[in-house]
Order: sequence, then C-alpha cells, then structure tokens
Amino acid sequence: MTTHRAAFGGKLDGAAGEAVARTAGVVSLAVLAVGLGGLALGIDWAWIAFPVGYGGVLPLAVSRARSRADTTGTTDGATDVDDDALAALRRRYAEGEIDDVEFERRLERLLETEDD
Repeated sequence: MTTHRAAFGGKLDGAAGEAVARTAGVVSLAVLAVGLGGLALGIDWAWIAFPVGYGGVLPLAVSRARSRADTTGTTDGATDVDDDALAALRRRYAEGEIDDVEFERRLERLLETEDD
C-alpha cells in the first residue's frame, strides 16, 4: 500500500484509497494483457496499447476513481471529529483519568450526537 500512497499523494486512505489502487491495478493488468497478448498473436500494431493504455487510459481511470471516492466519501469531516473524540475518550479511560461509569456516560452521549 505504500507504493499506492506515494503514487496518489497519500491523500486517500481506507476504502477510497483501496478503490483507487484497485482501479489502477486492474487497468494496468488489462493494458499489459492487451499489449502482450497482441504482440504474442503477431499483431504488428499491438505495441500501441502500452502508450495509449498507460499514458491515457490509466490516468483517466485513476482520476475517475479518485473523484468518485471523493464524492462518495465523507467530505464534511464529521466522522473524523467523532473518531477523534472516541479515540480521546478511550485514551482517557485507558490512562485511568475517568472511571467505568464516566466512560459509559460519555460514550452514550457521544453515540447520541453521532446519530443526529
């Protein structure tokens, strides 16, 4: 996954990053199969699949997958804030700053605000 993060600027993580990486992998394999398959079959112009596929189709497919991931993902940041709050609550509980009762009370309040 590190290779994909470097290739995609490290801006997409989770399911969105996986979708973009999967798209890049599928398109790369398809271009390779078409190009090498054509060359193996003796098609003289099959070499054109490589520059067209890697230079045109791959960037378009990755761009499409990236924009689709951006529109279907959370863009308002609400989930990130809730995750940060939950992580902070768990950390405080683990460090002993709050007891079981306080942890449960705050967790219930956090989950109530998440549903709104």
